[in-house]
Amino acid sequence: MKKKQRKVRLIRTAIQLGFFIFYPALFSTAFAGVKSIFQALAAHQPITWNSFLDVTGVLLVITILFGRHFCGYACAFGSLGDAMYELTLFIRQKIFHKKGRHGYPEKVVRALQKVKYILLAFLLLSILTGWYAKLQGMSPWDVFSMLTAGKLPNASYKIGIVLLILILIGMCTQERFFCQFLCPMGAVFAMMPILPTALFHRNRGKCPAKCGLCKKRCPAHLEIDGDTPLSGECICCHACEVTCPRKNIQIGPVKDRETEKK
Repeated sequence: MKKKQRKVRLIRTAIQLGFFIFYPALFSTAFAGVKSIFQALAAHQPITWNSFLDVTGVLLVITILFGRHFCGYACAFGSLGDAMYELTLFIRQKIFHKKGRHGYPEKVVRALQKVKYILLAFLLLSILTGWYAKLQGMSPWDVFSMLTAGKLPNASYKIGIVLLILILIGMCTQERFFCQFLCPMGAVFAMMPILPTALFHRNRGKCPAKCGLCKKRCPAHLEIDGDTPLSGECICCHACEVTCPRKNIQIGPVKDRETEKK
């Protein structure tokens, strides 16, 4: 099982690294598409299709058909979060000799997951009211986009820089801190009607008694197919699938092999 976990981790890391190097602005581009719709509404102008909406539309369709694999594999900000968390985990294990993965209690995670919806509503409302322009220089993902483009943000972005630093600290304390709690585009993805064939399921009849490894390993504390109302919170990191000791988790409905033999 450890070999499979290592293989999946290496494949995922390679894909993340590729997107981080060649397409680091996908997240901000996708949200720019959403922003352009509300900017048109605020200006009482017709909504016109643009290149930002091309990216937004493609990612929304992919999310509906396949789940939030963009978040788990392609988002540069999410990949940065994974790197920060794994670095912290390595330091904890090698220097402080602390075993296991660290993070927040389930109740805290559930409460903080709602923050991204509040943030999304705040940003969209600020666009509609024309107040969004006053937020210039406060966006941590604008600072991140500049850094990945090889540009240093000037003094007007000092609030955005501070917020980015605070987010980086948060990434060290909880797996996928930004994606789960603060990402406005993640809130949009989480509200999408994801097809059942894109969700993770398990055959509970084959689960060992009092196992729960999949939920313990899931950064969102999901019960896999038991958390249907929260399925949008799944970032498709495949951690549950590779952790299962009986290979009992897969995307799409799980078929009982014993039934199939009959």
